[in-house]
Amino acid sequence: MVVSQMRRREKGAVKMARSLDLVGSIAESLQRGGQLPQTRSKATEAGADPKQQTDSRAAGEHLTEICEAVAAEMQETGRTVVNIANTIAAESDALAELLRKHGTAIEARIEQFMSMSDRVKIKMREAHDDMLGTSGTGPSLAPNEHDED
Repeated sequence: MVVSQMRRREKGAVKMARSLDLVGSIAESLQRGGQLPQTRSKATEAGADPKQQTDSRAAGEHLTEICEAVAAEMQETGRTVVNIANTIAAESDALAELLRKHGTAIEARIEQFMSMSDRVKIKMREAHDDMLGTSGTGPSLAPNEHDED
């Protein structure tokens, strides 16, 4: 039982060390990016010294500031993403409406063209039939022997 308690404490200490490393990494990244002011070096050991306790409080306050800055940035990023998505949705609606409008116009043009083509086909047939009907026979495609000089 004592061994299992020691292992739990060791695991807890490892998790705490990882958390502190993560906090330090976040703070360093934000400081490098110019999003947070530079701070004093962090205390390496916790003790009963009042100065170290003050440093620990300052580190806690600094962590709170970092969390607030990250949270505010996340909210602003979320708002920006929503605004962009709304803009894309509005543009998509406008494009869909244009497609519907022009699709109908294209359909009407195709119908007009097909109707005109049918009328031309009928007129060509009528002209062809008239030409065959008036001459009695169709025009010969053979060369005319009388035209030689």
